[in-house]
Amino acid sequence: MKHSIKTYFMALLAACAWVLTSCSHIGEDERLIYVEPTEAKRAVLVEDFTGQKCVNCPNATDAIHSILEAYGEENVIPVAIHCGFGIKEKVGGLMNETGTLYWKIFFESTQGQPVARFNRGAANTDYKSWAKQVAEELQKTTDVSIALATSYNEDTRQLTINAQLIGKSGDAQKMQLWLLEDSITAPQKMPDGKFNEKYTHNHVFRTAINGEWGEDVNFGEKAIELTHNYVLPEKYKAENCSVVAFCYTEKGVSQAKKIAVKSSK
Repeated sequence: MKHSIKTYFMALLAACAWVLTSCSHIGEDERLIYVEPTEAKRAVLVEDFTGQKCVNCPNATDAIHSILEAYGEENVIPVAIHCGFGIKEKVGGLMNETGTLYWKIFFESTQGQPVARFNRGAANTDYKSWAKQVAEELQKTTDVSIALATSYNEDTRQLTINAQLIGKSGDAQKMQLWLLEDSITAPQKMPDGKFNEKYTHNHVFRTAINGEWGEDVNFGEKAIELTHNYVLPEKYKAENCSVVAFCYTEKGVSQAKKIAVKSSK
């Protein structure tokens, strides 16, 4: 790896020393954990359950950005799922019905924020330890590979997604397609308790393209080829949008992949 996370995390530690009590309590004696970067064997899907009214969520976002700097966007795929301490989309916020559904199913709406799941593992509210968990997930192997291609029609706003999946023969999984959007300017409550009206939100979960829980895939000797069409709503900016595909079972996520809506590949 070209980058080391030591510099990023030590800087973040200094910045967070004054942080107020969060929606999910973090002990004052806890420190960011330095983890030596390693070569990635698989991608890690980070489901970051967050909210615009959560005062400690910006710190968790900073931690995720530092992890991305260390491991790269091909290896770490964060998704900001706005729920809980959020603002509903219909009144100008980022919280939608599908994200709220995931929140209710996974946590019964009782979990504080920020909280993340890494490849659908156990919930982790300590964002200072997220780098360690990512490093552990990157060491795991997988039998699944995902290739993605997208094409986008500017006139009709139709997005076409082509996915090729390869997995262990006889293995049954689910394949999920999500739409994300970056560079969204919207209010965010900050650690000092005040709202930043011009906060930039990234990796924002917008919708589940192929249903809330995806579709069944049964791996065999040949690659699985899937095509989905989706008309991008006017309120989403195509140049800032991306598609995340991931395969999963009840045991967790086996592989994930991300591609821009307006991909040059």
